[in-house]
Amino acid sequence: MKISEIYELFDKIGVLTFSTIYNNEVHSRVAHFNGCDDEGIYFRTMWNKPFGRQLMETKKITVCGLSDTRILSHDGDLGAEFPPGYSIRLIGELRYMEEEEVREKAKTNEDLKLAVFDMDKYPAMKKGNFIIHKAKVEIYDYDFSCKNRDHKLLRKRVAFGGMTYNKVGPTITDKCIECGLCFKKCSFKAIETGTPYKVNTERCDDCGDCLTACPVNAIELSSTF
Repeated sequence: MKISEIYELFDKIGVLTFSTIYNNEVHSRVAHFNGCDDEGIYFRTMWNKPFGRQLMETKKITVCGLSDTRILSHDGDLGAEFPPGYSIRLIGELRYMEEEEVREKAKTNEDLKLAVFDMDKYPAMKKGNFIIHKAKVEIYDYDFSCKNRDHKLLRKRVAFGGMTYNKVGPTITDKCIECGLCFKKCSFKAIETGTPYKVNTERCDDCGDCLTACPVNAIELSSTF
């Protein structure tokens, strides 16, 4: 998957949640990306803000977003519609960009021209430009009502810049006795029969139903992203 395709999925959402670590606390705020190229994904803040200082110190970022924020309902209506959509999350490493580099890239990257405009308008932004040059990304394409396909989920993990990731979902081991209980229990249609059975990771929500159904503890927990 190209960086530009990843960026487009984030850009369609627009406002995203950016998180950093400071003194063992997670600090989150809303922001947005402002462009990409083959080197990575760009965003900016101001060097004097805690956000900018945390980025400079840790060089790490987590970003996530949801395509439709109206899906959550607390009205008690169990029949409430959950329209198809997607969520996306990124865990990445970044580097600080000098003002001169941003201005040079803006000569050929239309998206970065706004960054130059902002630097001229807000001088503190001259020291607030960053590029995510390494990242792992998960796209969670959901259709819980199966309006557009016969299963609820398409889950994909990709990476760029040399970063790696673990596969989605639990693993069914050789202890599997092929009893079929996990297959029957899985509402995501993520269990495939065989010797042993296996998990279709693109469909797995990691909901835990297969783990609770297995009578011989043949299923190992999933790994961290």
